[in-house]
Amino acid sequence: KKMENGDAQVSLDGDSFDLWRFIKQTVLRFLSWVFAIVVFGTISDQGYYNPVSKENGTCMFNNNECACGYAVGIGVLAFVACVVIPVLDIIASKFCSAEAKKRVVIGDLASSTAGTFLWFICFCVLANQWARTNSKNVMLNAARAAIAFSFFSIITWNLLCKQPQFVSTLQPPDLT
Repeated sequence: KKMENGDAQVSLDGDSFDLWRFIKQTVLRFLSWVFAIVVFGTISDQGYYNPVSKENGTCMFNNNECACGYAVGIGVLAFVACVVIPVLDIIASKFCSAEAKKRVVIGDLASSTAGTFLWFICFCVLANQWARTNSKNVMLNAARAAIAFSFFSIITWNLLCKQPQFVSTLQPPDLT
């Protein structure tokens, strides 16, 4: 049985694989993956500075360790999700039952929605803490990159939520 919505086709019981949808999602996931690397990479590498009075590094975002930790954590989670979800999508489309495909699609939608929300919080926290930062010891470009790419991540994760597959797969079947 196939369900159609615009240019997307999803087979719930066959072995069809929508290459065009997969390419669009892969490009968005790749961008999300790169953005996640930029955020957690810049904060991990240049997001901490060592004031004279402390042995350990201090977060460049208003000395708020939670802001740096949250951004790095979300970046790592997004990085892993961008690798795992496409693999699950391929496996489910080739080898799994209709129920398993539906679970993968719902999991993809849930993770994309959660990713959008978590990146929004990350952007708000980093921007808020950056506005309150007074220290002259911080790497300006690293902070700006982390903030900008957390914003870009909101866009890519939101676009992943709006893939036509979700609409066509989650609609109730026509019983006529």
